[in-house]
Amino acid sequence: MSVYYDTKQQIIKELKTALGKGYSPTAAEVESPPDLAMGDFAFPCFTLAKGLKKNPAEIAVELAAKIEPKGVIKKVKATGSYVNFFLNTEIFGQEILNNIKNLGTGYGKAAEENHRRIMVEYANLNTHKEVHIGHLRNLFVGQTTINLLRAVGYEVIPVSYTNDLGTHVAKCVWGLKKFYGDYELNEENATTFLGKVYTEATQAEENDPKVKEEISQVFHELESGKGESVVLWKKTRKWSVNDLKSVFKELGLPISVWYFESEMIKPARKAIKELEKKGLAVKSQGATIIDLSEEKLGAYLLVKSDGMLLYAAKDIPLAFRKEEEYHPEKSIYVVDTRQSLAMQQLFATLRRMDFKKELIHLSYDFVTLKEGAMSSRKGNIIRYETLRDTLIDLAKTETQKRHPEWKEKFLQKTARTIAFAALRFGMLRQDPDKKIVFDINEVLSFDGYTGPYLLYTYARIQSILRKAGGLKSEIKSKHLVTPIEHQLLFKLAGYPEVIASTAHDFKLDRLAEYLFDLAKLFATFYHEVPVLQDENKEVVAARLALCEAVGQVIKNGLWMMGIETIEEM
Repeated sequence: MSVYYDTKQQIIKELKTALGKGYSPTAAEVESPPDLAMGDFAFPCFTLAKGLKKNPAEIAVELAAKIEPKGVIKKVKATGSYVNFFLNTEIFGQEILNNIKNLGTGYGKAAEENHRRIMVEYANLNTHKEVHIGHLRNLFVGQTTINLLRAVGYEVIPVSYTNDLGTHVAKCVWGLKKFYGDYELNEENATTFLGKVYTEATQAEENDPKVKEEISQVFHELESGKGESVVLWKKTRKWSVNDLKSVFKELGLPISVWYFESEMIKPARKAIKELEKKGLAVKSQGATIIDLSEEKLGAYLLVKSDGMLLYAAKDIPLAFRKEEEYHPEKSIYVVDTRQSLAMQQLFATLRRMDFKKELIHLSYDFVTLKEGAMSSRKGNIIRYETLRDTLIDLAKTETQKRHPEWKEKFLQKTARTIAFAALRFGMLRQDPDKKIVFDINEVLSFDGYTGPYLLYTYARIQSILRKAGGLKSEIKSKHLVTPIEHQLLFKLAGYPEVIASTAHDFKLDRLAEYLFDLAKLFATFYHEVPVLQDENKEVVAARLALCEAVGQVIKNGLWMMGIETIEEM
């Protein structure tokens, strides 16, 4: 448990004693006031007032008078309809700083594993297409979710389900045969070339109805595993999968298991036959559907009238395969919000098939540009590699202005870290339910709500610690007497609760907001408190310990988001 949690429990205990057996307050009722000048914790008396038929302000006064300050509770005061609790900085701060010091990178994580297994399916990208900026939100949401779940003690199995045999692949193979029959294919820049072919094939299909029939024939060849198209598919699939794995490795994505759509064709056909036998799947205008009108989810289309299996049909056997191989207690699907209906239909279908395990759709809205939405079909995407290199170049230029003396290798490494911090934080700072309009210059700014700003805060702390020379930090919170120091301590205490709550509801922007607020508080502290200039060396040592703790928590939080820190900027 955390100091924050233990303190809340102490407050609840005191409230229970004061209230007697008539009412039992919960942890959820103990709030943090909007302004710490009002107290560190507050208990609202509105619910009590309804039950007792009394004025809530009167109840607050009565309760405050009954609670005697002791231990970590320094003062109890009634303000309006709230009982406010003020904490003893020396006791509270000493425990927090010791906790952070002792746990280090483990601060904020659960002390023990809970031995519960969760599977997270994400990074479900397509072969024969380029990784672009729109995919990155999925990758970063999935990675951060995995880190958070592991932090609170779950055994997490990260899974990628790669779409290596959809209509888009048939279009690409058709385009290769149609436009590049004599072209010498090679693995170099394969995915970029395949993405170009896909766009050309899509445009050809839109302009000529016969092309659609030809692409359908290619799809049937690929699905059956027979025909000349299969050889071309296997070669280009290998190149494309290798490129995907290279990108995932560069981004440090945790993936334990790879599943491929091509593996699910036969199991999907078998599952559909079983669904038809049970009367769960029926024919409708030549197509095969599951009627989910009872759940108000419409018709779940599995097989088109031309016999082509849809992606949805293959999700069904995949769910049972994951269960058979790993027996997760629950499965999380990280899929964008545009697939919400499809996810609901899948889950409803699995329930009808007596699938018992919990299924969760972790949705997020899509990424767009100022110019509008992107589309591989139209060919107006921003490739991941192009975005990465642009960010690195811009970060390098900005860093070189500040440090013209730095050597090229160190400059490049720093620029790369800043670029990836900008990219990841820019994707994760936004409420998952809201669309991101990605702006390169905005996310790369060294000021404001950005990854580089947090890196700068961490680097500033390391600079302070270096300037301290031989003076060592010492945890003596009795010397941390200013209001801003108290606020920092309280903010640090709340970090484990942020991790726990975010791992519970997956509101990933909460973690980003917490780190930004912590960095802003530190900036205020830095400008108000002369960390290294006090004549009392014990005071300086205590402030250094506070700086170290802030740095550690920022580092821990950024790691959860897949962001590395740097010592200098």
